Amino acid sequence: MKQSTIQKLKFYLLKIFISTFAIIFAAWICQKGIHIAEPRLLTGLIVALVLLLVNMFLRPIMIMFTIPFTIGTFGLFILIINAITIEIVAFLVDKFTIDSFGWALIFSLLVSLATTIIESVGKTKIIRINSEQTEDNSNNNDTDFSDYEEV
Repeated sequence: MKQSTIQKLKFYLLKIFISTFAIIFAAWICQKGIHIAEPRLLTGLIVALVLLLVNMFLRPIMIMFTIPFTIGTFGLFILIINAITIEIVAFLVDKFTIDSFGWALIFSLLVSLATTIIESVGKTKIIRINSEQTEDNSNNNDTDFSDYEEV
């Protein structure tokens, strides 16, 4: 396999893993309107897989057809599209049920928020810090920098 293919596979596996826990967490918070059947981890994984596929293939088409509404509502119509994608996933997965569209909207907001938080916590930015100032700034030699440090 190519290195880029392996990187993409790792990316999507990590995305599914993060989405699974975000879905289970959001369903736990919205347990009055969102129902995930036992075993929750397996059902959450299936929901995450189906949600990934719907977001990859169906969501861009929905966004394309609703561009005037999205522009007219200053982007808030995307929230409705997110709730519709959750409703589609609930239709496709038997062990995942939603009581109303309002619960789908709340659930989509919570899943988006949880995945954003989880993904932001996991990122580490690596920078180089100049250890000492030299008088000749035109010399761009890497020896002017200290070791890589995680920030």
